Amino acid sequence: MGNSIEARNIKLVVAYDGTAYHGWQRQAPGLPTVQGSIEAVLGRLLGQAVAVNGAGRTDAGVHACGQVANVHTADRRIPIANLLRAANARLPDDIALVSAAEVPPAFHASRSAAGKTYRYRIYLGPGKPVMRARYVYRYPRPLDTARMADAAGRLVGRHDFRGLASSGDQRDNTIRTITRCELAEGADEVHVTVAGDGFLYKMVRNIVGSLVEIGRGRWPPESIDRLLSTGDRALSGPSAPPEGLCLMSVRYPPEALRMPVAPARARRPPSSRGGIGESER
Repeated sequence: MGNSIEARNIKLVVAYDGTAYHGWQRQAPGLPTVQGSIEAVLGRLLGQAVAVNGAGRTDAGVHACGQVANVHTADRRIPIANLLRAANARLPDDIALVSAAEVPPAFHASRSAAGKTYRYRIYLGPGKPVMRARYVYRYPRPLDTARMADAAGRLVGRHDFRGLASSGDQRDNTIRTITRCELAEGADEVHVTVAGDGFLYKMVRNIVGSLVEIGRGRWPPESIDRLLSTGDRALSGPSAPPEGLCLMSVRYPPEALRMPVAPARARRPPSSRGGIGESER
């Protein structure tokens, strides 16, 4: 259906609080997921079963401000703006479609992606951050953020990140390019922002877990170099909890989003009925 002239391909930007869901990807019946919730709503609105493709399979408890998805539909009766409003009125309060736009038939939220940006929030303040508990990793001890920043910078570049992938990742190619890995400090939080062309299973959470181990003084920043060179998972820290992680945005090359130009319609010849011809004017 994706290649049909009658079909349209709709790109969605999705925000969600992942606390109540078993991740993005649909699971066995009865397990709530973000993908499953969106498919159910769009299916009812469009009167057909739909498959919503996500740019990334965020884990249970992980959030998103800028997840991207796409869905093919043969229904062109509903304007996209109306579909967006109707879907948001029916989705749970913890899921929202931020925007919707028609994209070329070949666009795929995952396969067309050129990169993603994630942000991880660590809470270092006193007491329990009750109003932020769903969105931060509460770490009860001081962290040396200068050491963490030094280590984070060593991750930038093209490396084999198999030592920072969890055992559930079965991909043969573990080489990725990290374009940004940096820390920002606030009054009582530290944010770790990581951007790259792709990520392995739990890679960002494993990066944060390793940075925390360095920040608390267990390892020197140079331990990242050894981790990258050996690919030994035992040299990395534990996975940081899911609640601190948020998928901020997904990047696409402009050509992946550019709609094809419709061919110009041929001009009709001048009518000769009851009038003067073009040459007589």
